Amino acid sequence: MAIVTIEPWDELKHVIRQFWYTSLQSPSHSSDTFRILSDGAPGIIFQHCNGRSSVLSAGGFPLPISFVYGQSTSPCINQIADDSFIFGVNFQPTAFKSLFSIDTSELTDSILDAEYFFPRQFEDQLLNTPDPKDVIQLFSERLFQQIVKYKQDKVIDTSISLIMQKTTEIDSEVLSSYFNISRRQFQRRFKEYAGVSPENYIRIIKFQKSIHLLQNKQYDKLSDIGYRLNYADQSHFSREFKLFSGYSPKEFLKSITTSQPFLQKSNCSLMPLRIVKD
Repeated sequence: MAIVTIEPWDELKHVIRQFWYTSLQSPSHSSDTFRILSDGAPGIIFQHCNGRSSVLSAGGFPLPISFVYGQSTSPCINQIADDSFIFGVNFQPTAFKSLFSIDTSELTDSILDAEYFFPRQFEDQLLNTPDPKDVIQLFSERLFQQIVKYKQDKVIDTSISLIMQKTTEIDSEVLSSYFNISRRQFQRRFKEYAGVSPENYIRIIKFQKSIHLLQNKQYDKLSDIGYRLNYADQSHFSREFKLFSGYSPKEFLKSITTSQPFLQKSNCSLMPLRIVKD
């Protein structure tokens, strides 16, 4: 199973991290199970098998063919049917509020049919577009049209950059002081744009950085990771890791050793990992 990732147009990079797609094919006609992890950003999924939904919830219910997902604060399980085309748009953390003028916290831990954001005809166009590169073109054109409505909050975007750079040293009190606004006002604006409180966002980024260290074997023993990321102790690190992934750090290591992650995005730069094969 090959995962293809595509960089967005330069004009879209401030709202889109990347596009990705894959095709799942198996002669057994059985479903594969995948675990969705907290990754710090919203996105869009377009998926189908011969025009019908191929992604099922943990309860076995088909998800919309195209849907928007918000921030995740806990893992969930999806099943994916065989012979499926899966396409994703990975957004920058504040893109939804900036593009669609909605309170992003309303999407947290939930999905919403993409018809709330795009006309119904758009999904029909996607279903009649077999070439993934043309699907990327359609999404690019549609999202480029939204940029005219783009409303950036530079305070929150700068805060997210600072959190990425200084994850272990920073909190909402430091950030609100830096921008000379009240902590309560800062927390409200941050949640509106990023979907979660700054405190929870920092926890998610620490979790993703711990995945990066685990995948790239940048430790001698597991407690090194907890120490490096400024967790109170090893048990605190393990609890946080399990909260956001459903795995203990040891179970996660075993999982990525015995089966390839579905969406492997670990390289020199920290690119979040969202989906792993369960």
